[in-house]
Amino acid sequence: QSAREQKKQKAIPLESFLKYANAFYLSIGMQAYDHKYSQKWKDVLLHWTFIAQMVNLNAVLFSEVIYVFLAIGKGSNFLEATMNLSFIGFVIVGDLKIWYISRQKKRLTKVVSRLGELHPKRLDQQEPYDMEVHLSGYSRYSKFYFGMHLVLIWTYNLYWAVYYLVCDFWLGIRQFERMLPYYCWVPWDWSTGFSYYFMYISQNIGGQACLSGQLAADMLMCALVTLVVMHFIRLSAHIECHVAGIAPYQRDLEFLQSTVAYHQRLIQLCQDINDIFGVSLLSNFVSSSFIICFVGFQMTIGSKIDNLVMLVLFLFCAMVQVFMIATHAQRLVDASEQIGQAVYNHDWFQADLRYRKMLILIVKRAQQPSRLKATRFLNVSLVTVTDLLQLSYKFFAL
Repeated sequence: QSAREQKKQKAIPLESFLKYANAFYLSIGMQAYDHKYSQKWKDVLLHWTFIAQMVNLNAVLFSEVIYVFLAIGKGSNFLEATMNLSFIGFVIVGDLKIWYISRQKKRLTKVVSRLGELHPKRLDQQEPYDMEVHLSGYSRYSKFYFGMHLVLIWTYNLYWAVYYLVCDFWLGIRQFERMLPYYCWVPWDWSTGFSYYFMYISQNIGGQACLSGQLAADMLMCALVTLVVMHFIRLSAHIECHVAGIAPYQRDLEFLQSTVAYHQRLIQLCQDINDIFGVSLLSNFVSSSFIICFVGFQMTIGSKIDNLVMLVLFLFCAMVQVFMIATHAQRLVDASEQIGQAVYNHDWFQADLRYRKMLILIVKRAQQPSRLKATRFLNVSLVTVTDLLQLSYKFFAL
């Protein structure tokens, strides 16, 4: 057998769904939930890495905010100020996500632990779940999502470095004006000496830290939703395969008890995911509205071709983020609604009257689908994308 076939025959661990989120969190020195095998020296190293990353990120954010206030107050550099507002919104959301998820560590640990209890361990147990299909689908979404955002952030971060190398070393143009990836204000002249390199590296590290916090939170939430959807689909198939009335009534009752208990655990998991990621979701959609608005404004008033390319990339990434979250939210709604249809479809005609009466309650409960909620203000689905675009256009028109 080939190595690929042997790999396919191995059971898929729960961590395979969480590895991308964990990798981005580790890059900023953070662990979203407690891991089983963690060493004390690694925890200390991660703790101080996290503090250093957050201090640098917020210092960069503070300098950008001061620049915007000064530009608007003086009535100069208005275009640069509006462009900076898009960056500031992106950084604030990243900051908020990192801070809020770090405060939800205990709850996230419980959610991951309960999903671990539900997760089938052996290969023969995993086959009915189509786990490889769910994992490959989630992996494709994730790779495209973080790939696009990494291209975006490093296009901004490395643009002036590449421009300098081309102008200075290739074309021999010595009148190069030093620029930073993001407009900022500091109380010294950053364009001279080693201060420029320090500021450039600081902004690059801050931009990547913000991006890592954003990507990790979104991918962790989508991974948990994917796992819950997988269990909903498996529960639906399990119900549809049951033939009631053949075995004694007690057997059918035991089947209902286990089914309802399984369903309740999945519903509770959805509620916990909403409690953990609700603020993160709300900040996503609010910030995306403003980002789309400001980027659209920059594109319509006219910019240099290089700025225009980066703005289009920024706009595209904002839309990708919204569509990815909305797609996973819609799959959750569809999968949870399927429970009621599965109850109706399974062979219940010959079952005891008491069994058939209890089915009505299960169908009624399943007609209230599980949803992703951006706190109490917004139920997330594909319809939300339309609402977001309408809101963005209103801000743009204003």
